[in-house]
Formats: sequence, structure tokens, C-alpha cells
Amino acid sequence: MARFIDHLRSQADLRLFSATRRAPVRNSAAADHRRHSLWRKENMMESKINPHEVSLEGIGSMPDEYRDTLIHQLLANGEGELSAGDTYIDSFYPLAPDADERYICAQFAAEEVDHFRRFSRLLAELEVDTSHMLSQKKEERRYFAAESMTMEFRSWEERAAFSFLCELEGHYQIKEMVGSSYLPLRAEAQAVLKEEARHFSHGALLMRRAAKDKDARARAQEALDRLYPMAMDMFGRSDSRRSETAVKWGLRQYTNGQLRDLYRDDVLGHIQRLGYEVPDEMACRKYF
Repeated sequence: MARFIDHLRSQADLRLFSATRRAPVRNSAAADHRRHSLWRKENMMESKINPHEVSLEGIGSMPDEYRDTLIHQLLANGEGELSAGDTYIDSFYPLAPDADERYICAQFAAEEVDHFRRFSRLLAELEVDTSHMLSQKKEERRYFAAESMTMEFRSWEERAAFSFLCELEGHYQIKEMVGSSYLPLRAEAQAVLKEEARHFSHGALLMRRAAKDKDARARAQEALDRLYPMAMDMFGRSDSRRSETAVKWGLRQYTNGQLRDLYRDDVLGHIQRLGYEVPDEMACRKYF
């Protein structure tokens, strides 16, 4: 990007140099105006390539690529939050071993749906309707078609592994938006981030409890082995052009592959500290 900006500057300097050599400048005011025009064009181009703060009112002046990338980001994450809320109710609530855990499943489900509401409001401001998602089954949703949301959960330890692995993945995704170039997204992402962190922490607590019992520990290890590759897949393809475009426009800091690498380094430490074996991440992977 820096090379591209330098190229623009060198081309502007070359045009200015050529123009001043072709004919003597008789009007210094005209020459100053020409220089200022070139400077404005160059800096307008740079500000569009590296936007730092884009408001709702200012998005109309941004290229279509910026708006399209932002909308897809909001749709994918909003859909993922809704599917997570559904999973806490239809899969985890019936597996809960006591009233306290049922309460927590219901609470987490409500928070995940609220996250969906937040993304939906942002999209509504951009004239994008998400109401159809509410009537869709999880398997029908395509913006965030994660296998970890649609699999059949067979044990409470799989619920623990889901929150431990997949809520941490969600935390990494939402953290990307806290510094988004789109200002309305920043505050919403900050609020969501705190709750995602709490969901992960409870998953880690459940995994720690499971490690104290021989049979539960074996089920928890099996759950890790099953869900870990799915969690890695939740980041999408490493060669995704859309993720590169999002980085270019300041809508996120890292590409899919870079963010997956950061997550891997973090989650492996958590797994080892809890005393579990690190699963084979290549088993049954779909995206690399």
C-alpha cells in the first residue's frame, strides 16, 4: 500500500514537473492552484484507501467495495450470533445437568440473540433487512455456515468444548471490529466482546470441572478432538479475497489466515493448561 501511495505521489510530481517545463508560468496564482489540485487528488485517494473513521453519514462517499465488504461482514457475524443463540436453546439447554446450567444456557442464548439484534440494527441503517434469518433453520443460513453450529451435540462435555473453543473464536472475530473504520460498529462490538469473553470463560470452567473426573475427562477430550477442527474452520479460507479487502479498508486488522494463526497460538495454551491433549487440527478440516 505504501508503494502504491508513493507511486501516486511520484506520478503527481512528474505531471507537475512536465507541466511546468512545457511553458513558462506567467501566472503564479494559476500555478499554485494547479499544485493544490494535484495535492488534493493525491490525498483524497490516500484517504479512500486508508479510511480511519467512516460515519453512517459518510459511507455514501465511500466506494461500493467498502460498503459491500462491510455489509457482508455484518451479515456473516449477525447470522453467526443468531445461530449460536439457537444452539444454546435447542442443543445445550436439554443437556444441562442442573437448573443453574439451564439458566446459564438461557442467559447465553438471550445474549447471543441480542448480538444479532445489534448487527441487525446496523444493517437496517444501511437499508439491509435481516428479518428472514429468524425463520430460517440453522442449516439454511449461508453467510456463516459453520458445522459447529449444525452438528448433533451428544454430551454436556461437547457443550463445554463448544463454549471453550467456538466462543473464543467468536471473541477473536468481534475483537477485529472494535477498531473498525466504520464508527457505528465500534461501540456495538465493544459491548458484544465482553459477553463473548464471559461465554468462553464459562466453557473453560466446564472443561476444568470435567478434567477432575475420569469418565467426564475422556468425554471432554473426545469433544475437543471433534470440535477443534470445526473451530479452526470457522475463520474461513486463508486465501479469502474478501478478508484481504476488509483489511485494506480498515474493517479488520488481520486476514482469515492470520487471525486463525493468532487463535491457534492462544487456544493451544489454554488446552495444555487444562491438562488435555492437543487435538489434530487437520482432521476433517474444510478450509485452510
